[in-house]
Amino acid sequence: MTRNNLPQGTVQNTISLLLGHPDPATLLTAELHHAMQHAINSPQCLTALQYGPEQGTQSLIDFLVRKITREQGVSLRSENIMVVAGATHAVDMLARLYVKPGGVVLVEAPTYVDAIHIFRDHHRELCSVPIDEDGLIPGALETQVTRLHEQGKAPSILYTVPTFHNPTGRTLSETRRHEIIELARRYDFLIVEDDVYRDLSFESTVPASFYALANGDRVVSIGSFSKTLAPGLRLGWLVGSEDAIQRCINCGTTQMGGGANPFMAYIIAEYCRSGQWGQHISHLQTRYKMRRDVALSALQQYMPADVEWTHPAGGFFIWLSLPKNVFAQHVKHLAFQQGVSLAAGEGFFVTPSDGEHHLRLTYSCATPGDIEAGIRILAQVLQRARRDE
Repeated sequence: MTRNNLPQGTVQNTISLLLGHPDPATLLTAELHHAMQHAINSPQCLTALQYGPEQGTQSLIDFLVRKITREQGVSLRSENIMVVAGATHAVDMLARLYVKPGGVVLVEAPTYVDAIHIFRDHHRELCSVPIDEDGLIPGALETQVTRLHEQGKAPSILYTVPTFHNPTGRTLSETRRHEIIELARRYDFLIVEDDVYRDLSFESTVPASFYALANGDRVVSIGSFSKTLAPGLRLGWLVGSEDAIQRCINCGTTQMGGGANPFMAYIIAEYCRSGQWGQHISHLQTRYKMRRDVALSALQQYMPADVEWTHPAGGFFIWLSLPKNVFAQHVKHLAFQQGVSLAAGEGFFVTPSDGEHHLRLTYSCATPGDIEAGIRILAQVLQRARRDE
């Protein structure tokens, strides 16, 4: 066990292209500080320090109803939203409530590494479905679902990061979203849409969410303040049918502990209602787009010709595909020796060997200068790794 006061995953004196953390300089803005001070001095502060209502702080729910209704063109009521303690809380809760022990969860290959961890903590069987440049492949999904049904193991949920995917940065096309919704209806599984990067779009219109396209049928969608405000707030939200939200409200952990983080939810509701969050998101879009551009330019300048990478239109991540004679773990080890940390691909797959020739680069947390330097060093390391094999 390592004990220190550094942020999660931080190693001093390294260039970190490792974790999907927001830029530290964006976390405590003057406007957020003002909202905190205002909330602390408010008569409502004492109420917010008590156990909160199970569904979450009503003022924050009301704001989210207006925001999502306006931006996604869906007709939401407060009964369709629950405040959660970040996306992690939501994924964990849905894994417990919707999948029996030993039950099957469908995931993308690759997928978010910590979602794999959560599902395995609950002893759920994982079945992966490949993706390509346009995201999850509906034909491959149907093949897997049909095979599972033939084995008597009908999947309960599909967990997906459809927009600015973690780890690849790709975005699932709207046409495919419609096809996957039809499969969910035909084979009766729940789509768990991890949509925490939706607001971090750089270039074009983001495809409609699964929830909007399905009008809430067989879809629950997860949002979070971690990427667009601060992860230390531990706040997010779950959008679903009234029945789905009520099921989450009625679960044991919610009933025992009450609503998620009511004091912080009260502060964030005050902040959001001031209009500052939308302006902050616009600033983040500009900031992260510039860093994405720096990363893509450096990759183009330094990388060997047989290395390929994705071109994300938003979010935090770029996915590298290495030649078959170069292994990600070896590259990761050599890069760390040179002061650069990054993620090897194995952890993002149900079958780790599927990721042994892939790397994930994160451009959100490093400075532009460090991004350029880190990728230059990585390119040098790749050449060395090739000679070592």
